[in-house]
Amino acid sequence: MPSASLCAIGATIAVLVAAPAAAAEARREMSDFHRRALIEGTPTPGDAYSVPLSVEAVAALKRGGELRVFDAAGGEIPSLVHSAVSRGEIFDREVTVFNRTWTEDGTQMLTVELVGRAPSTVNRFVFDIADREYSARVRIESSMDGENWQIVRDGLHLIRHTVESEKIAYHHNVLQIPSSRFRYYRFILKPTRHALGVIEKPTEAPLAITGVAVREVVRRGSSLTVDAPIERFDDPRDDDPRHHYWKLDLGSGDLGVDSVSLTIPEEDFARSASLWEWDVERDRRTRQLAATVVFRYGDDTHSEFSDFSTDARVLVLRIDQGDDAPITVTSARAGRPRQQVRFIGPTAPTLPAALYFDPDEPRQPKYDLARRLREHEVTNFAELGLAPLEPNPAYAPPTPPRSESVPYLLYAMVIPLVVGLGWYIVRTIQRGAPPQ
Repeated sequence: MPSASLCAIGATIAVLVAAPAAAAEARREMSDFHRRALIEGTPTPGDAYSVPLSVEAVAALKRGGELRVFDAAGGEIPSLVHSAVSRGEIFDREVTVFNRTWTEDGTQMLTVELVGRAPSTVNRFVFDIADREYSARVRIESSMDGENWQIVRDGLHLIRHTVESEKIAYHHNVLQIPSSRFRYYRFILKPTRHALGVIEKPTEAPLAITGVAVREVVRRGSSLTVDAPIERFDDPRDDDPRHHYWKLDLGSGDLGVDSVSLTIPEEDFARSASLWEWDVERDRRTRQLAATVVFRYGDDTHSEFSDFSTDARVLVLRIDQGDDAPITVTSARAGRPRQQVRFIGPTAPTLPAALYFDPDEPRQPKYDLARRLREHEVTNFAELGLAPLEPNPAYAPPTPPRSESVPYLLYAMVIPLVVGLGWYIVRTIQRGAPPQ
């Protein structure tokens, strides 16, 4: 009898306490999620698919959220999140440089020939110039036979300008063209004089070009470009009047940024500029992300910062105006790494499938999908669309643990059991005590 009573008491308490843990281990249902977005398209069983994530979905992930894919019948489709971070991959092309000529006004012509049986694709030319100061207007021509030429781009610029007393430094030695496949490229460079941010009359000295690197830069991944509010402000730790600051507020989503482009309406200018992370709590710049020269001469514009990555909420742009007239930045756009959900089309799914996120209690899903994709060398994913976000019509609030839903019942059951157990123990001790 004593052992049976104790077992009953223990079993009752175990059931009440273990109920919440058992519920936490239950498999995910689409009714667990607050929001969803329907996947547009019809996945074929066995094929690989990707779905670009919306800004809201990325924000949910950044906050430690959880994403799942279900079909219309509630069947879960194993999936994984892939970050398509934008980056440049460089391929150098072997070339022969020849035909260096120049005229009395300093205009020079330089030709390069790509080495190899068939010409490779190129889209960048990087000039190595020995001059400490230079400025030149460039026209690029192309040819397959070295005799018949066509203009690829005109009005490009090479710039290097330094004023140590003003802490000014411009350096731009890269020319960009649309991806092309020609045997020969010819550069006609006309030196100009740089003064007060304006290209003025030409000089007579040709540029001391010591080499040209011919490359193809391939962008891997992609970015989701969004508007970034920008406004003038003063850095309290920098009282140099030649430095102008602009603040970019990227919002509280903390989605990450890997590029920033500016809109500057002024014509004929060049300025040294740098992009920094801003610590809101410490009210100061912390890390320089990128530095470049921003300029605009006719149709030739360079106003983009790239090849960096940051999760900072606020960025700061510093423009070194020197003694030149200030320029105004009217707008900015930030490039965020594009993220996508990848999955394999299931057998006989009930469509449409949907992406679900924002559960009450996020949990990290456990799949072997990444291993399967590696083992089968799956690299091509057909892209499906994503409809706008909407409340999940199937959402059902989680059932509270039994200890929360009926606390008084719990106390009503446990207290009499404990009292009864104590009374039983006392009576047992009294019965077993030897007589006096």
